[in-house]
Amino acid sequence: MGWISRIADSVKTAFKTARQPFPKIPPELLLCNSAQKPGLSAALLASAIIARLPEIGIDTGKNEDGSPNKVCQFVALISEEFVKHIRDNAKVEVGLSSFGLTIKTDGANAAGPVSSQGSNIQPITMEGEVF
Repeated sequence: MGWISRIADSVKTAFKTARQPFPKIPPELLLCNSAQKPGLSAALLASAIIARLPEIGIDTGKNEDGSPNKVCQFVALISEEFVKHIRDNAKVEVGLSSFGLTIKTDGANAAGPVSSQGSNIQPITMEGEVF
């Protein structure tokens, strides 16, 4: 049975080296970047895809008889459905490990300044919606 374990370990090692974890992005950078993003748009998505169709030899102009290009209409329809599905059905799930969240408070009362510090001792999971 030792040879099975060696094969399993080799496969596990191959997957670990092929797919490195994404580095953690500081929350401040995420917040700054999100304000500059335009948001998900079916029209912008369809435009970007249609603009690249000529790269693979697909004509994006009107048909010879002047009628609209069905491929472009198809891309627009798919883009609208993707965005609608993400907007209506996507959910965000977040997990924080134990001690991954630190808390610090400062205040004052009649006796003077008061400070406290703490962290979560249990893993936390949260859910949200995409707007």
